[in-house]
Amino acid sequence: MNYDEVKEMVALFNQSGNQEMQLETSDIKLYLNKRGVQDVQHAPVAPSVPPTTSMTSMPTESTEAPMAVADDTIAIEAPLVGSIYLQPAPADPAFVKVGQTVAVGDVVCVIEAMKMMTEVKSTVAGTITEILVQNEELVEYQQPLFKVKEG
Repeated sequence: MNYDEVKEMVALFNQSGNQEMQLETSDIKLYLNKRGVQDVQHAPVAPSVPPTTSMTSMPTESTEAPMAVADDTIAIEAPLVGSIYLQPAPADPAFVKVGQTVAVGDVVCVIEAMKMMTEVKSTVAGTITEILVQNEELVEYQQPLFKVKEG
């Protein structure tokens, strides 16, 4: 794993709703935590591998309101870049469908980035009026995923 891959992983972690992540490969051991510094025990890896360090990142709270779309709906946006899954498993029904009522915090989809699954939760209470993406589509950071009519 090279520096750019680690840098990208840290950026994706910072944008995700995950609070903690640990990755171990044959050449790197990475620990990320948004809850603050914790005492981390480092197990020896291989003798040829240099000692590892842990990276700690502080949470970044978004103070922005949900994005208002041109009409009277509000968009639920992608919190990170990755592949979107609109259902928990291929044979399962979708998390949400048009016409369904959602509350703040309801899971509306999952985004996979670098083998990490991140639940995307509704930022607004209301009714889903439109699904703007297709299952397994690659989505961008802050891309509108769903339109929700408040209420």
